[in-house]
Amino acid sequence: MAALDAPGVQARRDRALRDELSADRGVKKALEKFEHRASGYGFRHRRSLLAEAIRLNRRMAPQVAEALADCRERLGVTAPIEVFLEPKPVYSAFVSKGRSGPIVLGLSSRLLEEFSPTELRFVIGHELGHALYDHFGIPMPITATIEDIGGTLVSRPVQLKLFVWCRAAEVSADRAGVLCAGDPEVAATAFFKMTSGLSRPIIKTDLEAFASQVESLASAPSAAHEVRDDDDTLDCFSTHPYTPVRVRALLAFGRSAAFAERVGAGRGDLSLDDVEAIVERDLALMEPSYLEDRGAEAEQMRRALYCAGVCVADAHGGVSDAELAALRALLGAKQAPAVDDVAKLRGELDGLLAGLASASLARRAQLVQHLTVIAGVDGHVADEEYAEMARVAEALAVPAQVIDQTLAGAAAPMD
Repeated sequence: MAALDAPGVQARRDRALRDELSADRGVKKALEKFEHRASGYGFRHRRSLLAEAIRLNRRMAPQVAEALADCRERLGVTAPIEVFLEPKPVYSAFVSKGRSGPIVLGLSSRLLEEFSPTELRFVIGHELGHALYDHFGIPMPITATIEDIGGTLVSRPVQLKLFVWCRAAEVSADRAGVLCAGDPEVAATAFFKMTSGLSRPIIKTDLEAFASQVESLASAPSAAHEVRDDDDTLDCFSTHPYTPVRVRALLAFGRSAAFAERVGAGRGDLSLDDVEAIVERDLALMEPSYLEDRGAEAEQMRRALYCAGVCVADAHGGVSDAELAALRALLGAKQAPAVDDVAKLRGELDGLLAGLASASLARRAQLVQHLTVIAGVDGHVADEEYAEMARVAEALAVPAQVIDQTLAGAAAPMD
């Protein structure tokens, strides 16, 4: 089988942002510093896998070997690949690439036990998609946060854009996975199982509900440009801040002429431009506009983020330098000054949260998501920090699942 021209379906937003970010002076400096620091990093990562996981071969896992060979052929990936099995009771997968050496693909034991061959091809194809589109070329989140003596090398607006690019990159990788699976509905089921950890009987009903939403949107691509009520369109955020966007994008791509041409599945009833319009409208829902917008409400939200961020950071061991740096990365130094009176800020926060009841659900959910950046800056979220985030979420009428799923996604932003 000839390669299916997966580069030709890379998400437009992914490609445009990657080109823009690669040309940014701050990003170039951050990559140079990362290159200097990362000497030998890939080797150490592979060495830890050799010590703690099982490297698979064809005799040990013929089903994995067959799926990998099929995906490599479909995507045109020729680089050496090593596959490791991790003894984990959850569905998980990852891909990594050091400065030298093979592509490293990791799969959890539960995933191999419970995923069908087609679902497995979607997962492997998704991971290889990151390699195909060279998403490793701008490693995240380190590029956005790496510092020298003067502070972060990347400006705050570019930091935010880097994380937007990460989400667009996932859409590209999902398309590579769909091409490998050859069936968008099975691919969507696999994706939904990965993000929820639930078994198929429960997933099937939810997937049908999401498919209905996608059909509605995809049948009228102009709807992507229409103003929609946030409180209606963002009900799905209570499940996962990013899952609905990616499921819609995945199934819309499955209806495209570009997909049909590549897998020989009819003609398709959406052009790739139609799909891109849908994807880009949905991706815009995740962009943190209030951090940059002008106006009284945006200013109130930024102040609420500062006060809430301090309260979350202080909940366990006091406000650390790293947590304050994370606040400043989001807000800028002027709007995130040194902390002098946490009790006073806590009292101010209660009033600010009460005053944000009329803000859109999109903005309220984004504020809660940004708190997870501060809480997780040290790689661990304490129970006290989680409880404070939950208190803020409740005051803003934002589902607590937003915290859980954002933390889970942040643990592997380019999984």
